[in-house]
Amino acid sequence: MLVIEFKKSGAIVRKWSVYDIEEAVYTLIQLVPIGCITTYNDVAKVLGISPRLVAKILSRNRNPIAIPCHRIVKSDNGLGGYTLNGKKVPEFKKRLIDLESLHNLCRYSLSELLEIK
Repeated sequence: MLVIEFKKSGAIVRKWSVYDIEEAVYTLIQLVPIGCITTYNDVAKVLGISPRLVAKILSRNRNPIAIPCHRIVKSDNGLGGYTLNGKKVPEFKKRLIDLESLHNLCRYSLSELLEIK
């Protein structure tokens, strides 16, 4: 995939880096509404990357308030992991999901929203 950067001197086209992929993942999951979840696979499908890479990127999320990685779950509806300040706390992920959804959870498809086949 290519990235186009616009600068005062003009546009630069380059291959995307791991930082660009991270930014794309973080941007996408901000589209998932409060009270809804989507899957690692759905995020990966939109970007054309591995679901494991999505999970790895989200495990390094330094800003879980702005980047709601707790809204991303496994395809089998399992929670998957959740890391907060370097500690694995999957039970906290469940609490956040329950709190946001008020026990009325919705499924959200980024690939359908963006019309990705």
